[in-house]
Amino acid sequence: MSIVNIYKILSFILLPIAAILGLICSLGLLVALGNPTILLPISMLICTVIYTISSFVFLQKGLVKGVKCNPSLKDWIKVNAYVSLFFATMSIVQFITIMFHQGWVQESMNQIIAMQKNLPADTIAMMPKIFKTFLYFSFSFGIILLAHISISLTFLKKYSSLFEEN
Repeated sequence: MSIVNIYKILSFILLPIAAILGLICSLGLLVALGNPTILLPISMLICTVIYTISSFVFLQKGLVKGVKCNPSLKDWIKVNAYVSLFFATMSIVQFITIMFHQGWVQESMNQIIAMQKNLPADTIAMMPKIFKTFLYFSFSFGIILLAHISISLTFLKKYSSLFEEN
């Protein structure tokens, strides 16, 4: 299996996740109007969505069809790749940190339960499982994103002729 095929597979895995993240970002921007502290995490998610879409355009237009791409596409990919790289690294580090400190999960659940007094018992029982599922998803997404970014940056150098203006 060639590296281009692996890149295609990773791109098609990331694309639906980016679509969901795009929806979350649009809602998150509305929430950020009232709470500016979440603006930075939302901005990182937006950069990840932009990276995923712009790299997919590069894949389809440049690598698959062999058509010249706009030089600004290369800039969009590179700039957003670096922010996405930070986001993916943080996802992996958070997963590792929380998995090595299992007490944090229980402490967080106790705080959430204390803040939400009217939660049903089955919801309270499911919360640690949902939290761990989210952590595993975030970790997997971070690994896939890291692999995709490293291949993207390699392809940007290797196929730089696709971005040259005639």
